[in-house]
Order: sequence, then structure tokens, then C-alpha cells
Amino acid sequence: MNHSATAAPDGAALEASLLGVLLSAETARQGATALLQVLGPTFEEMPAALAVRDRDGLTLHVLAESGDAHTWPAKLEPQFALGAQHGVDPGTGTMVVPLRANGRVVGALVLGDARRAASLLADEGTRTVMDTVAAVMNMLVTRTDAALTRRCLALRSVDAVIEGMAHQMANPLTGASAIAQLLAEELQDEGQRAAVGQVRQELTRAFGVLHDILDFQRDTRAHDGILDLNAVAERTLRFRGYAIREQGITLEFEASAGFLPVRSDSRGLEHALLVALRFAELRSHGTVNRRIAVRLVERPSAELAIEITDSGVGTIPDLSPGYFDLSFLAEPVARDAVTERPDLGFVDSILRGGGGRLEARGSKTDGTTLSLVLPRAYTADTASRDASK
Repeated sequence: MNHSATAAPDGAALEASLLGVLLSAETARQGATALLQVLGPTFEEMPAALAVRDRDGLTLHVLAESGDAHTWPAKLEPQFALGAQHGVDPGTGTMVVPLRANGRVVGALVLGDARRAASLLADEGTRTVMDTVAAVMNMLVTRTDAALTRRCLALRSVDAVIEGMAHQMANPLTGASAIAQLLAEELQDEGQRAAVGQVRQELTRAFGVLHDILDFQRDTRAHDGILDLNAVAERTLRFRGYAIREQGITLEFEASAGFLPVRSDSRGLEHALLVALRFAELRSHGTVNRRIAVRLVERPSAELAIEITDSGVGTIPDLSPGYFDLSFLAEPVARDAVTERPDLGFVDSILRGGGGRLEARGSKTDGTTLSLVLPRAYTADTASRDASK
């Protein structure tokens, strides 16, 4: 009885320590590291790692590890992702403990000694601790997603490209004002007709710019599902192109003929494209011929791709995700979202959520090419085309 009386406070203290991580953690990685430090005595200091699921539901990102160096699973096997029951990973021989919160598996605790781990997990108190760990990890991931959403909105907002847009808007309006001044002074019919024609051209240009702003800022969530990759790329490039060209960078766009169906979230796809374009912008600075070429290609393996080639030195970029180190305590401003180092690992994550991936290749003569690859969506037109073959 005395033993049980002392065990309860220890359990309560452990729960409090785990929940206290939420008060001090500034990033998901920092929070995961703190969780492992608290859990160390519970699992007798055996090698351990905390990982979260990526958007494809299977890929694991290890956020923190402790103990001796160990090989951890790169993917969450379906039996763990769906059944949420712990078991031994067949590839690494480690014990995988799925962390389930709010009806979904958010990640996993992986333990290096499967036999010792199985013995510890048989204890009901340990399973209760795992529920708390899952709840904390879920909150860390939720906060990170919220910070990413704010960055996405800042990146696609008018504020992020206002400098380039202001110049494009000021020039035609100034021209229209000057021509109107001439109309008041020059009363010759021929000149008046020519001036009026110029006024109409300049105003048309100004209204075109304003239309692009409104079109890009419009909420398009109702169109999520089957999207035309051509249309998404063209609309995003038309808007971001103002700021790119204002930096003295030539922007070329080559669309593909016909409808290119992909199944994706429109906002997520736009965000991935904007981050990839920002990477190309930074790589193109400092080169003699500043240039970004974007083209859409159809691949033979039922895949579609947006290829973005810059005029940089052609080195292969780092594709490891950096968004787990994103602070979710401070509100980012639009300028920070644009000028920071582009997180290509996040682009890869967005594409994996739609069954795709990010590829990168480099050439000293042709620069770096990022390929945003997505599988072609199966539509009624696809079925008709297959039936006719």
C-alpha cells in the first residue's frame, strides 16, 4: 500500500512534466527533444526517438533522439498507421509505439530495444503516459501547421509583392494622367484621338494588374479536388511575376497543351510553387543573365510536372525539411515569409501529400531545376481516352 501511495505522485509528476513541455517549447523539434528528456527514466535510458508523420501518412520525420546511435524506420508501416497498436518494425527491429490523438496517429515513439520495450509497455501506467505524449505531440504539430498557414497567407498576400505591384500600377496611372493633361491643352482632332487611344491602353493595363490582385487573393478552396495544373501555374506566375520582373529577372513560361488534371489542395499547391519560385529568385541574383524558366511537362509514367530552372550556379539544394524548427510563438510578417531561406523540404512534403514529390538537378551551364511532380488525376476524359486505345 505504501508503494502504490508513492507511485501515484510520481506518475502525476511525470504527466505534469510532459504537459509542461507545451508551455516552454517554441518549435516542434524543441518540444520533441524536451519530451524525450522527460521520458528518459521511464524507458531506462534505452535508445529512443520521437517522429511525426508527413503528409503522405507514412513517411516519418525524426524530430529528436536519445541514447546510443541507432537506425530508425523511415516509414510508418500500415499496421501501425491504421491499427495504432505497438509492434516491432520489420526493417529495423525497433519497437514502434504509434502516438494516437484526436482519432489519428500523429507520429510514433521508437525504442531501440524491442524486448525491454515490450515489457515496459505491458504496464498500464506506461500506456497512460503514451496517451499524454501523443496529446503533446499532436499539439506541437497543430501549432506548427498554424504557423505554416500564417506563412502561406503572408507569402501570397499583396504585402509580399507590393513593391513590384506598386511600380506596375503607378506607371500606367501616371501615363494616363499626363495624357489627360495633354488633352486639355491640345485641341487638334487627330492628336486627341491618338491621346484617347493611349489613355484606354494605359487604363486597360492598370485594370489588368488590379484584376490579377483580386483573382489571386480570391478564396479558391471551393475548387479543391481536381485542378488544372496549367491554370494554377499560370495564375500564380502571373501574380508573382510582377515582383520577379521588377528585380530585373526575365521570367519565361511555357504551358502544356490541353487540360492537366491533378488531385490537390489549391492553396497548398500555390504555396509549394511560390516557395520554389522564391528559391529560383535567390539563385538568379548575381548572375549575368538573370532568368527563370517555368514549363509544364507531361511524363510518360502518368505524371505531370512543373519544372523551374534558374540561372544560378547549378548546385543541388538541400531538400531536408526545416519547418519543424519554425517558431510558432511569434507572428511572422509578410516580408519575413518572403526573404527567409526557402524551405524546399516543405515543398516536398506538400507534394507527397498529393502522391507526388520534389526533384532537383543541377548543371553548371543550365542552373538548378526544381521539378514539382504530381500524378495525373484519373478523370472521365482519361477513362474515355484509355477506352479508345
